Amino acid sequence: MSGINIPGYKIIKTLGVGGQATVYLAIQSGFDREVALKVMSPALAADPSFGERFIREAKIVAKLRHPGIVTVYDVGEHDGFYYLAMEYLPETDLRQRITSGMKAKDALTVIEQVARALHYAHKQGYIHRDVKSENILFNDHNEAVLTDFGIAKASNSSTQMTQQGKLIGTPQYMSPEQCRGRTLDGRADIYSLGIIFYEMLTQQVPYDGEDSVAVCLQHVTKPIPQLSARQQHYQWLLNKMLAKKAEDRFADAEQLAEEVARFLAGDISLSQTAQNNTTTQVDGSSIRAQREDSYDNIFDDTPLQAERRTFDDQAEEKSRKPWVALILLIGLGGGAYVSQDLWLPKLEHWYAQQSDKAGGAIPDTASTSPGTSQQASQKDPQKNVQAHSMGEGAEVSQDSASEELVARKAQIARLIAEADSLVPLPQLTPEQAALLLQSYSRVLALDSQHAKALAGREEALVRTYELALQAINEDQPERFNQFQNAIASVAPNHSYLAELQARWNQYLQQQDVASEQQQLRLQINTLLTAANAAFERGDWVKPKDDNALLGYQKVLAIDAQNESARKGIQKIIDGSVSNAQSALLNQQLNVAKSNIETVASIDPELPALADLREQYSIIEKKVIAARQQAAKEQAAREKRLAREKMLADPLVQLKIQSKLDAARSAYAEQRLVAPEGENALAKYREVLDIDSQHAEALDGVKLVQDKLLELTRTALQERNKAQALEWLAKLRAFFPDNAEIPVLVQQIEELDLELVPEQGESNQTVPTVSFDSGANDERAYVLTLMN
Repeated sequence: MSGINIPGYKIIKTLGVGGQATVYLAIQSGFDREVALKVMSPALAADPSFGERFIREAKIVAKLRHPGIVTVYDVGEHDGFYYLAMEYLPETDLRQRITSGMKAKDALTVIEQVARALHYAHKQGYIHRDVKSENILFNDHNEAVLTDFGIAKASNSSTQMTQQGKLIGTPQYMSPEQCRGRTLDGRADIYSLGIIFYEMLTQQVPYDGEDSVAVCLQHVTKPIPQLSARQQHYQWLLNKMLAKKAEDRFADAEQLAEEVARFLAGDISLSQTAQNNTTTQVDGSSIRAQREDSYDNIFDDTPLQAERRTFDDQAEEKSRKPWVALILLIGLGGGAYVSQDLWLPKLEHWYAQQSDKAGGAIPDTASTSPGTSQQASQKDPQKNVQAHSMGEGAEVSQDSASEELVARKAQIARLIAEADSLVPLPQLTPEQAALLLQSYSRVLALDSQHAKALAGREEALVRTYELALQAINEDQPERFNQFQNAIASVAPNHSYLAELQARWNQYLQQQDVASEQQQLRLQINTLLTAANAAFERGDWVKPKDDNALLGYQKVLAIDAQNESARKGIQKIIDGSVSNAQSALLNQQLNVAKSNIETVASIDPELPALADLREQYSIIEKKVIAARQQAAKEQAAREKRLAREKMLADPLVQLKIQSKLDAARSAYAEQRLVAPEGENALAKYREVLDIDSQHAEALDGVKLVQDKLLELTRTALQERNKAQALEWLAKLRAFFPDNAEIPVLVQQIEELDLELVPEQGESNQTVPTVSFDSGANDERAYVLTLMN
């Protein structure tokens, strides 16, 4: 149904669309209850301070708990959409009831109930500032419930939900001080409630115009409208509520509620007091009879449908209903005071005008004019007095049927004239269209065959239908609804209404699509803002769930051609390449590797990526070699320090010295490599086991090696192959890596001398050695010789 998704709510359908918000019927999941979900227009969020003000003010309003104030369940924000979850009241609003017609008693009951709700809000420090008929709903008990505190303001607060300098409220319902931008208190809401009271009585607001300025000017300068004679007993209440000065109104809403409650309970003294102050005074039994009207007569059950009046209507009524009043006044003789000079010329002039406009529809004045009535009264004034004194059912000089006929014809003429004044207008407002349709409909109610009214009503229906279509095509849903309601008020079953409803459904679908697109735009803007902020912070690819790259990629998932997201990703690539190059220059391999991996994850085919990897490989080898060298040097330093520490120990020094002494003695005694463990080489190597860098021990080992070489060479020079083999075997056993060994082996093999048996050893067998055997075998052979 809608592209909007508010967690915890399932949207069922759209209830209404306004300039600043859309209201949906939704199910609140946690409580499984129906709510009216009011979602503010995303355009309002363009003001950075709107969200904070909306949440703050809405939470305070949500604390209002009163049967006469709609309950706010929840307030919050999701994906840039600010919303209110409110009590859902499926009943019609007051405006719809006014259109259908209301009883006077019901109207007063609404005033009392809303006044009590306002008094509660005022005590909590809140002024509603937009009290109007559309903002009054009804609960299951048919009790009035005040809603839409959207522009409500705390009386001690300097913040407001609308921009400074803009007109706050609905002009047709605004108090004079509100129109002037003055400081407001609860009495401004009382004035707005007075406008609603008049609207319930007459089916129209008292002040209206083409624009807000024109309407406000009337609130400030126009007099309080006067009700018809049938409703004069409410004028006192209307005067008190619509006083131009706040101090002349009821002191507070509670006082208003109490006064209305007294009036509803049957105390009509206030209305009688107000009637004593009317401009025309009649000191006769008719006034006394009027004052003695019963409570039931005051609150008759006739719906208030025929009391639509303008300021001109009120003036006309004084001049077009003189018949009975004139006869009555004349019949009363000196007991009554009326200035005929004021009303009779106007009456005759008006009557002549209406006769011309109606094309002769009004009967000849010779038989029904006020003059005829006056003459009849003058012939027998006493008869009139007696007739009046007879009470109910008494007749005056002219019969009632004739009077009603004249009044009906006059009313038709007035309504036709009213319609004629509206037809030429190039562009009708919804109010004017409604008035035009109702004028013709009221004529047809009086004369169902009236040709001009039949044709005019049909033309007005077509015109209003076209204006409704124009309004919806120009994205003016409220204006569309007003034109639609104008048609419904006079022709509830007309085919135009079905067509308009179909167009309305189409509009709502278009709004849903537009809302989805707006949501996507808002989502993209939110993602771009967050991604740009992450880029500035340096969070290009980390943390995992909140980084610039992820934000830009989410935007491209919604809009693959989004230029801002593409540029953002390119900035990440360029920045990562630059960071990698700088890190390589500074031999920061980890930083370089991280940036290279970032580039590779975004654009693996980037030409610069291969160069970066090659540079990284070269520098990595250099860095590793340098690290290894540094490690060796560090190990050497540690070894040196350990050696120095060890050599500083006197016991170690003593031990080394003891072994050196033994080595020197063994070397001097030619115990070079034998006996095992007690020879020079063994002792020197024991010293080296303690201190591998001991200079004398190193030199001593070399002395032993050199001595074995010397002895081998000497044996060769002496051509003593056996002796040479013996020394060579020892050399090879203890110094297998000596470079001279291969040379010596070759020399021995080339020796072509037979061993000359030494004296006393002629029968001894000369040992042979295989030089291909391993060093261990040679060492064993040497040990065998030594043993």
